[in-house]
Amino acid sequence: MKSFPPPPGFQTVKLPHAFAWLRTNRPNVLLPFWRKAGTHLRLSEVVRRHPESLRFSGRLPVFAAPFSDGKTWVVRTCAHGGWWGRVARDLYLGPGRALREIRASERLAQGKIPTPRIEAVIFYPTGLFCRIEVVTVFVPKSRDLVQHLARRPGIAERTRLFSAVRKLLDQLHRHDIRHPDLNARNILLAPSPRGGFSAWLLDVDVVRSGGSGDQGADPANRHRLLRSLFKRARLGDLGWSEAEVTKLWRELFPRR
Repeated sequence: MKSFPPPPGFQTVKLPHAFAWLRTNRPNVLLPFWRKAGTHLRLSEVVRRHPESLRFSGRLPVFAAPFSDGKTWVVRTCAHGGWWGRVARDLYLGPGRALREIRASERLAQGKIPTPRIEAVIFYPTGLFCRIEVVTVFVPKSRDLVQHLARRPGIAERTRLFSAVRKLLDQLHRHDIRHPDLNARNILLAPSPRGGFSAWLLDVDVVRSGGSGDQGADPANRHRLLRSLFKRARLGDLGWSEAEVTKLWRELFPRR
């Protein structure tokens, strides 16, 4: 499989068993880190083996580790969801998945909606298909909404967390943006320099704009988030029962 032409702002770098799109305006710290550990391994495996590696839940495990620039970088293997995911899993035909995520991420950034910046995309050819890994910089001291709630935070901390979540959904509403997979693991929360928390949006390849005046975007986003909270409660990793989720939802979106 030949390498794919990179989108604006990226350059293609060929490797023995892969090729990468790297930001053109960033110091190249990824390749020295990778080559030192061995480019015969996938980057996600290099990061997984790092002595300071962090592991996060996702459709597939997500790994992070400090690179030579002192920053912690996150490497996420892309995978299909739904019924198609049971067939194709992590195999893609072409770069469409990566292009969608880069373009969506940059549209969100233009609207000042926080989402981790994509620094690189790695493609691993396998016959007619390829596997894709997306590299972003880790948001310090961050946890997703499920992890935060699983700690059973008190009312004061929940108030700060939920304020950040509301702000994020309000931003999506103002820009008429739908996130069809707005589950509680796709909202990342980190302490804000101004106090409280800031909320970041993850897995944005499916994000789309319904156009100006899309009245259905906000209800759809809220409904998807509520469904995911009930699901996490049923699976037991939320730390709250389904009955308690109803109470949490009233805290998150109090009636005025």
